[in-house]
Formats: sequence, structure tokens, C-alpha cells
Amino acid sequence: MITLGTKLSRLRKKKGLTQQQLADELNISQPAYHKWETDIAKPSTEHLVKICEVYDIDLDELLEEAPTFSITNNDCSIQNIGNPNSNFYSESPDLINGILKNQDAITQLLNVQNKLIEKLIQKI
Repeated sequence: MITLGTKLSRLRKKKGLTQQQLADELNISQPAYHKWETDIAKPSTEHLVKICEVYDIDLDELLEEAPTFSITNNDCSIQNIGNPNSNFYSESPDLINGILKNQDAITQLLNVQNKLIEKLIQKI
């Protein structure tokens, strides 16, 4: 599966832009943009929308082959929740942090969805 960073790099090269030119267009530094292309960091929802405007593509087109969000620490089963001897309590800070990160990701996706719906309504 192609990563978001690879897709960003291909789109930029196809348009004949340098990382610096695109970073200037997005009002960010070139090193920050480089991190997106190398999948070290991910662009914010607002930057994703602006990237789509630069390339004149839909957000779903940009993200269609990008990796999806996943839970990385899911070793606490439902059976362990009521068991005081389980690792659930010692691992709960990690679990809570994972849940919070996933909620942030869901919030970002909902914001993107709302913007797409607004654009669709404007086209009608």
C-alpha cells in the first residue's frame, strides 16, 4: 500500500514543484514538509485540505491509499477488565492514551468529513 508521504511526493513532482515551493504555499517550513513526505509526521486536517486545493483533488482521492488509523496497544481483553490481578490496571495509562489519540483522529476525520459535506452542498 502506498503511504501518504509517497503520494505527497509523487503529486509534488508531477506538478513540478520543489519541497520549498510547496512548503511556502502551505505556510510551513521545508523541513516540516519533508517530514510529511518521509512519513515521519502527518499533516493536520487543515493542511490536508489545503494540499487538496493546491493539487485540485478531493480529500478522499488524496487519502484513498494512505494507511488508516489503527490501535497499536490492544492486548487488554474485556475479560481482564474485572480482574484485579490482570495487567489492565498497570497498562491503563497506555490504554487511555491510545483511546485519546484515536478520539483525536476520529475528531480530525469528522472535521474533514464536515468540510467535504459543506463543499458538496456549495456545489448544489
